[in-house]
Amino acid sequence: MVNRKRKMTVALTSILTIGALLAGCSTNTDKPSSTSTAQASVSQKPEELKPVKLVWYLRSAEPKNGAAVMQKANEIINEKIKATVEFKYVAPADYDKKMQLVMSSGEEYDIAFTASWVNNYVNNVSKGAYIPLDDLLAKYPDLTNMFKKEIWDAVKVNGKTYGVPNNQIMGDQPGFWLKKDLADKYKIDLTKVKSLNDLTPVLQTIKDGEPGISALRDGNGINVAYNDVVSLVVDTFVVDTKTWKVTNQYEQMAPQFKLMRDWYQKGFFPQDVATLKDELSLIKAGKVFSRYSRQKPGVDAELKASYGFDVVNFTTGPSVISKSAVTSTLNAISTTSKNPDRAMMLINLIDTNKELFNLLKFGLEGQDYTKVSANRIEPKANAYSVPGWLFGNEFNSFVVPGQPDDVWDQTKKLNDTSVVDPAIGFTFDRTNVENELAQLTAVTTEFKPILINGLDDPDKMMKLYTDKRKAAGQDKVLAEIQKQVDAWRKTQK
Repeated sequence: MVNRKRKMTVALTSILTIGALLAGCSTNTDKPSSTSTAQASVSQKPEELKPVKLVWYLRSAEPKNGAAVMQKANEIINEKIKATVEFKYVAPADYDKKMQLVMSSGEEYDIAFTASWVNNYVNNVSKGAYIPLDDLLAKYPDLTNMFKKEIWDAVKVNGKTYGVPNNQIMGDQPGFWLKKDLADKYKIDLTKVKSLNDLTPVLQTIKDGEPGISALRDGNGINVAYNDVVSLVVDTFVVDTKTWKVTNQYEQMAPQFKLMRDWYQKGFFPQDVATLKDELSLIKAGKVFSRYSRQKPGVDAELKASYGFDVVNFTTGPSVISKSAVTSTLNAISTTSKNPDRAMMLINLIDTNKELFNLLKFGLEGQDYTKVSANRIEPKANAYSVPGWLFGNEFNSFVVPGQPDDVWDQTKKLNDTSVVDPAIGFTFDRTNVENELAQLTAVTTEFKPILINGLDDPDKMMKLYTDKRKAAGQDKVLAEIQKQVDAWRKTQK
């Protein structure tokens, strides 16, 4: 069985490589197409369906009280679509490696969390890991109508849709949080912070006054803080949507790298800033004053729930709906799934059924939370909890302490008023430069923690970085991206 699935994956990869319109279709003639199966299944009543068990991989630690929650969830799922689901929880630090093993082995599973930043969506599509979903999605208007055309365009690869976005905050707004007790203690005035440089005296105040506390977690976020809209293509390649010229973003970031070197030498970061494995424990212990953070309505409450203390948030740029923001939370159906139609039914059910979504996010009333009002809850300590953005429609979520009653109305407003990246519909086909990109990614992995955290002289490190990138084929990749961007622009009306 595994061999058959492997052959199918190879066939899919070959089809994608030549850019055929039928990308992702199975060559097995003994298996009905997902379209015909979906048509039959959608029109059938639950009692007419054959019972199936689905497997869904999630990037999350296994929650407490999970057995009781899943028993109740599967009762609902079985009643609605004659199926049950097993969530396979994988620790965040292990998720990338685990999913690569799962896909390379040809393991049969149905759904997996995939994204621009982990278990890379586009890369996996290029390897034939996921089936195209367009025909299946056409059967679920409630699901497809959740997003405007630009959102669906952002997840297309070679004109096909391989992932379903989780409905949540789409606008990506950069910013930082500060530990509120210390911000109040030192009367920090954030109205004076208009640039990264303006943060230097703030961080210095904490460094001088609070021994044993790191002023800043690390240099993450410097590529978007106080910068123009950045259209990331792949690796560190970006496109300027005013000139439509493709460049390597790191070559434009000399001022930021020099500033991070200054901050590192001043001792603003933890000593093991680039190798720290468990930042959550450090932050919970109150040993970090500030950290880069994506801004959104209700984020104060979310961070307090995670860290156990109040924070002050501030933004460092406009809210942008980019391809990477949309593809930051997706779920895809595996080419090894025996029941792709039912897998899509499940995705649709969780996205449209408020009771089921909140059950899977917060657990059972009484056991894991107390109901305060129709839409507000008080989570209990050490109870079941799984981030809703991993699997479903956050706009159906209960409101938790610290969140305003209209948090989801505010979130919708932010989405509706965010700037849409002009390059959101462009997807880079890396087929012609796969080997070069792999080498370039390795170079980025080597130098990124050094440059963004100021671990060494930036001029020296940028010279080494640039030389290695040249040797790895940067010019070839840049030319290929530019060619594809130019061709794509000619298709836009």
